Amino acid sequence: MTNIDQVFLYMKDEIQRTARSEKKVILDEVKTLEEQAYLSMKQEAKKDADLRLKQELEDMQSKASIEISESHIERTKKLIEKRESYVSEVFQSSEDKLIEFTSSKKYREFMLKKANKIINMIEDECILYVLEKDLSLKDELLSLSNKIIDIKVSQDFKIGGMIGMNPDSSLIIDETLDFALENQREWFTQNSGLMIK
Repeated sequence: MTNIDQVFLYMKDEIQRTARSEKKVILDEVKTLEEQAYLSMKQEAKKDADLRLKQELEDMQSKASIEISESHIERTKKLIEKRESYVSEVFQSSEDKLIEFTSSKKYREFMLKKANKIINMIEDECILYVLEKDLSLKDELLSLSNKIIDIKVSQDFKIGGMIGMNPDSSLIIDETLDFALENQREWFTQNSGLMIK
């Protein structure tokens, strides 16, 4: 083997060794880049998955809140309807008893007492408004005081009692059973303990 052959072999070995060394560096670098790319993709995928999960959880919570709210509204509505039904029953029964009372002997005394109350509260003349069925008491009511100048039929109430009015001052005193019952309804609503929360 000649010197030139040896030089070529040496060069060939050197080139192969350098190539292997550079190949290893390149492969290591490629491996490092692949690992970095894999980690980056993994982190990006995790970030996307976390974001999607968060959005889905928020959507689920929002839907659940809406369903709970709708359920609460529906429940409250049913409770209000039930309460109104009870209140209506109670006050319908009360109205029926008041109507029954207007046919009793005590109703005459009640009407005379209310007329006296109105006469004492109105300084001057007054007009008494009664239901048509109570016109049978007209003469008795007129004889109570010279302050009563007229007794008229009213369509503004339906159960019984009377309304007194001073025609000069427009002072009105409502002593109807309708007005008393309505006041009781307001009091009952506020004090019955049937509040919906």
